Amino acid sequence: MGRYLRKIFSLEDIKYSWILLLSSFLFGITNFIDQLYSGDPIWVLISYWFSIAIAVLWGALNYISHIRMNSLYKKQDDIRLYVNQLAMNEEDKLELQTYLEDYVHDLIQQGNSEVDATREAINQFKVKEFLNLSKNSLFFNLHAHYYLVGWTIVSILASIVVWALDVAIFPYSLITLTLEITFIVYAFGLFGMFILYKIIDTTIYRKFKDLF
Repeated sequence: MGRYLRKIFSLEDIKYSWILLLSSFLFGITNFIDQLYSGDPIWVLISYWFSIAIAVLWGALNYISHIRMNSLYKKQDDIRLYVNQLAMNEEDKLELQTYLEDYVHDLIQQGNSEVDATREAINQFKVKEFLNLSKNSLFFNLHAHYYLVGWTIVSILASIVVWALDVAIFPYSLITLTLEITFIVYAFGLFGMFILYKIIDTTIYRKFKDLF
C-alpha cells in the first residue's frame, strides 16, 4: 500500500504545470465575473471554452512529454532517469543513484564501455522489488500517471478547506465560492484525464497487438 501512496503523491511528475495553472486561473476569473451577471454574455462563454481548450492542450503536452521521457528511459543508458521513475523518497533515490554510479565505475574499470556498464547496472536492479516501485504501467512500460489521482485528491482537499473558510470566516463570499468551484471542476478534470490516458494506453496497446 505504501508504494502506491508514493506513486499517487509523486506530484512533481506533472509536466507543463504552468499551462494547467493558466487554464485554472482563467477559469476562476471567468467564473467570478460570471457570478456578477444575471445572464451569460457570449464573451464569458468564450472565456470558459478557452480555459478548457488550454487544459486540453496541457493534457496532450503532458502525455507526450512522458512518452518522450519513457523513450529515453527505455534506452537503459541513463541512471538518473531510471532512478527518477521509481516511487522512492529523494534520500533513497540519491543513495541508489550513487550506488549505481559506483557500480558503473567498477564495470568500466573492468574494461566495459560506459554505455554497456550503465545498462548492466540498471539490468541488475530490474528485480521484483524495484519493478514494483516503478511508476510505469505494463503497456509498453508507459508512465501510469498515478500523480493525476494525487492532484485530484489535493484539489478536493483544497476545495474542502476553502469551503470551511467560507462557512467560518467569509460567508457568502464570491471569491471563496469561485475557488471552491474551480478546485472541484479541475479535480473532476484531472481524474477524467487520468481515465483518458488509460483509455489511450489501452487503445495503443490493442492496435499494437493487431499489427504484430
